[in-house]
Amino acid sequence: MFRSTFFRSGSILSSRTLVRFASSQSYNDAITLLKTDLKKAMLAKDNLKKTTIRGLLSAIKNKEIDNKSKDLDEFALYDIYSKLISQRADSINEFIKNKREDLVDKEASEIKIIEVYRDALPVASQKEVDARVLDILKTFKNEDPKIQLKQIFQKIDWKTLPNDLKASPAAIRSSIGAQFKNVFSN
Repeated sequence: MFRSTFFRSGSILSSRTLVRFASSQSYNDAITLLKTDLKKAMLAKDNLKKTTIRGLLSAIKNKEIDNKSKDLDEFALYDIYSKLISQRADSINEFIKNKREDLVDKEASEIKIIEVYRDALPVASQKEVDARVLDILKTFKNEDPKIQLKQIFQKIDWKTLPNDLKASPAAIRSSIGAQFKNVFSN
């Protein structure tokens, strides 16, 4: 199996490396932090933190492979971390139903570790996003009280809004969907 490589001033770079070079500085800093914390966890023989960070790096690498042509940024990392946290929360619910307290504690500890990395990203929290989206929805309601959700999604400038709110498009969409009924039912 051949691996695609690129030559640059005498050194060989893989296409994966180029994805990271094209990514944002915050993204690269977060990856570096994960790798240094992985080394620290290995030296401290902290198996829980080590396996959690390896899982994070694996999920990030899978996302890079899936999005070869797109640059990844801190918003993509936020979505990955949020997804992993929700998966673990679902696992906790299943373990509670099956009376597996040992696994509940392990999953809860992993959630705490992932939340530390998610909170370190320069991305707005879900509460901040919800507050800003609520303001946007109220503005749309003042302009047209009978506007439909589909029309709101069409009117939003998806190229600038994520950067203005410091949030991923997925987080903004889910916030709009969750708050639409509350704003427009009054």
